[in-house]
Amino acid sequence: MSANVPVVRPISWPAVLILTLLSIIFISVFALIFDSDGIMIGAIVFAALSIVLQAVIARSHKKGMRAIKRNDFEAGIGYFQDSADFFTRNSWIDKYRAITMLSASKMCYREMALCNIAFCYSQTMQAEKAKALYEQILQEFPDNGIAYYSLNSINTFSNKPEENNNMSSEM
Repeated sequence: MSANVPVVRPISWPAVLILTLLSIIFISVFALIFDSDGIMIGAIVFAALSIVLQAVIARSHKKGMRAIKRNDFEAGIGYFQDSADFFTRNSWIDKYRAITMLSASKMCYREMALCNIAFCYSQTMQAEKAKALYEQILQEFPDNGIAYYSLNSINTFSNKPEENNNMSSEM
């Protein structure tokens, strides 16, 4: 029996504000062009544009998320690595994701991809790789709570029982 994999989606409230303003401007332009039907047309086009931009730009990321939901962590590693590579090469897209992808995500896609790779490593019993990657994430993104708590968990569970016994006998 497999458990549902938790998904974290922190939101950037400034990005929500930007997206709200963009949608109002976008819908207003359509309202001026198409009169009474413009508001509905503008809202539909804006929603479709948002879906298409995220599907096209974050294609590997979406494939990785589907792989995780299928518990196919090996495939997830490859997809998330592709995503991390893309957003490393095109960091400006990630930096301005509220405009380029119409995304209100607080965490950048590169950071998400690296966290997801480390998570996939931990699910495939590659604790040392997961640990090294979480440490790398914390070097680049010191406020990343996912990496911080995951690294603490790995460190807690990787302590050998004899080390714990030695520590208690020394007290």
